[in-house]
Amino acid sequence: MGSACAVLGFSLVTGYVVARFSAPVIHNRYFPWIMGRTLGLGAYAALVALVLLGMWVRHPWRHRRPVLHPETRLRLHAALGASVVVLVIAHVVALSCDRYAGVGWKGALVPGAASSRPLPVTLGVLAAYGLLAVTVTAALGGRLVIGRHWLTVHRLAAPTLLFVWFHGVLAGSDTARLRIVYAVSGGLVVLVGLSRLTARPHRPVASSPAPTSTFPGPSAGDDPTPGWPWVSAGRSPGVRPR
Repeated sequence: MGSACAVLGFSLVTGYVVARFSAPVIHNRYFPWIMGRTLGLGAYAALVALVLLGMWVRHPWRHRRPVLHPETRLRLHAALGASVVVLVIAHVVALSCDRYAGVGWKGALVPGAASSRPLPVTLGVLAAYGLLAVTVTAALGGRLVIGRHWLTVHRLAAPTLLFVWFHGVLAGSDTARLRIVYAVSGGLVVLVGLSRLTARPHRPVASSPAPTSTFPGPSAGDDPTPGWPWVSAGRSPGVRPR
């Protein structure tokens, strides 16, 4: 819970700073648009981090260049996913309530129904549905009828990010000021994705075989718990103390 709140707070602050710098508030009537743009940029930043971390979780280089503990990576990945969902929902609500955005509730839910910039908005709507599918199947992975099929749906995260990238570039009126942000973030995702596809699989170093002993170890019905003398004494289960 703490990780999710921290990621959500960081995404909100990042989105607000970028939107505040690129689109200063002129009148109060633009507040819904500013909030919608802030939430959208925050969701984009969190989604880029989510995809990068997701690719690194299965990257062959993760063994040679460990960034975080595996459990920490998974927890952060889940927290980023939850933050993206919350930010996207807030982004849709803010722009749907803005009378000057030309989106409305119908345009935010039905592809091609927006009166303003229908193609970029449609890309955003499709990306939102893709994100919903990835999130729901990941949450239900291993349960009900989903089973292991969640991994197949999970691979939609990359094309979903592509739709989001074009949505932000084409729909944002401040894209000219954010060209570096889009170029660097998009290029970084492409580089990490290509490195994952072309990297050699990690091969663990084979360890030397354990020394054999003339003393028999525990039988198949025994339970080698800490109560056994060779376990409690820090010895291998195959060698009993003399």
